[in-house]
Amino acid sequence: MTGAKALVTLLEDRGVEVIFGYPGGANLPIYDELRNSSIQHILVRHEQGSVHMAEGYAKVKGRPGVCLATSGPGVTNLVTGLADALLDSIPVVALTGQIPRGMIGTDAFQEVDAFNITMPVTKHNELVKKESELVKAVDAAFYIANSGRKGPVLLDLPKDLLDEPYPYDLSETCSLPGYNPTTKGNIGQIKKALKAIEKAERPLLLVGAGVESAGAMSEINALIRKLQIPVVRTLMATGVLSFDDPLYLGMIGTHGNGLANRLVNKEADLILIAGAKLSNRSLLRADLFGKDAKLIQLDIDPAEIGKTIEIDIPIVGDVKETLRDMLLRIEDKPIRVGVTPWIHGEHQKTKTMLPKADAAEVMEWVCQELSKIDLKMHVTTDVGRHQMWANHHMTNPKHLPLITSGGLGTMGFGLPAAIGAWFADPQSPVVNLTGDGSFMMNMQEFIVAVEHHVPLTVIVFNDFRLGMIKELQDSSYGKRHIAHDFNKEVDFPLLAKAMGGEGRLVVRREEIAEALFEAIHSRRPNLICFDLERIHLRSAINLAEKAS
Repeated sequence: MTGAKALVTLLEDRGVEVIFGYPGGANLPIYDELRNSSIQHILVRHEQGSVHMAEGYAKVKGRPGVCLATSGPGVTNLVTGLADALLDSIPVVALTGQIPRGMIGTDAFQEVDAFNITMPVTKHNELVKKESELVKAVDAAFYIANSGRKGPVLLDLPKDLLDEPYPYDLSETCSLPGYNPTTKGNIGQIKKALKAIEKAERPLLLVGAGVESAGAMSEINALIRKLQIPVVRTLMATGVLSFDDPLYLGMIGTHGNGLANRLVNKEADLILIAGAKLSNRSLLRADLFGKDAKLIQLDIDPAEIGKTIEIDIPIVGDVKETLRDMLLRIEDKPIRVGVTPWIHGEHQKTKTMLPKADAAEVMEWVCQELSKIDLKMHVTTDVGRHQMWANHHMTNPKHLPLITSGGLGTMGFGLPAAIGAWFADPQSPVVNLTGDGSFMMNMQEFIVAVEHHVPLTVIVFNDFRLGMIKELQDSSYGKRHIAHDFNKEVDFPLLAKAMGGEGRLVVRREEIAEALFEAIHSRRPNLICFDLERIHLRSAINLAEKAS
């Protein structure tokens, strides 16, 4: 048995079903063993795509996605995806080939210092230097990636270690005495939190992506019902409550709605923050957030508590476990709660802070029509204006939570993430909402969907520019524009057809529903290009004609 055979056996034993990868000289020993493995290998077209596919897979499957790259440019092409997974707490295990150990430090062909390059963008990384360390390294990688605050782990594997005989026991397990995430919330802090909630007159629950990551959706909903507490969320926490639930009051932050922001900044007298990273996008102004409120923060990561704002009652622990303890405590010793919530927001939650001065409202129309399709689907977005419109107007619970890039804001994330999501759940079609700028970042991965007959619909919102950049130049730079317009129109439907898929251009509002229905129900790789300007203009002309 070689080191490469041992590695593949270890991956099989840990339940790995799919690897997204790209071969090169340093990782070919692994590929040679994958030929006879039960693990399915998906050949991506760029290493960045392999990480995003692993992220999409992990988000749907609930366990680490695995990607594989070679040394040198293979490693450096992973960096953006690893950073994305780190900032959004997504469990990924990245395996990279490395030049033989005796050549390290000689500037050999395709040699880079993968360990130091990827240290800032991984939760843990390791250059495996000895054959005897391989089993422990693999065991640790999967455990660390999927425990505590989840995140990416990278193992750098020298080619000679993979080629040489492997005489060690594969049943060995790792011991990590220095890594012991706190999962059970302190009962004293839980009691303090419940007492504070009971005393509050205007309590509010702020939910972040950590709730879904912990698998705590049923627990958070039980707490909401038990306390009749209104709910707001961050960008990454779509789908916690049904959009039409009167307790759901919308998204906070720079692209949130006025009601949600007013509640957290001015009106609530207590805010329970569950699994939320309070970054600058969530806080319009850190000095105003919960200024007159008691703040309770529950998070698995102690470094996240109090990072940007001062917290009154911190609770470190797994969100699911801690919410269960809170619910049990309430059952044993009921706390006083109002018969009805102190605020309803049915008529205000859709009043977003998004500008509607141009053709951007076409994205709202598309999201509304898409939400009418009564199928379970996994929906990804890229980054830009469409990401925000989707966050507000994708309302069908069967399509949520959205799979999107929040912390890093990675353009090009959505298409490969959608493909990865399908490999995790092949029974459900996948949809990628994207802009023309984002799509061109990783559009080569569309051919992977064609090769594997993925029921993928790519929706390109085409405004022939970097729309969010223009908005920022309008609002912050006195409408002084540079480098936001694309000077050449791209025929995206033709590109999709060239790669073996279907493509369609939509220029009328009346075509939106039909185009979406046909593409999604075809269960084939499709691309629909929505020409925002032409749809908006023709809609305006039609309204004017009707008025006259």
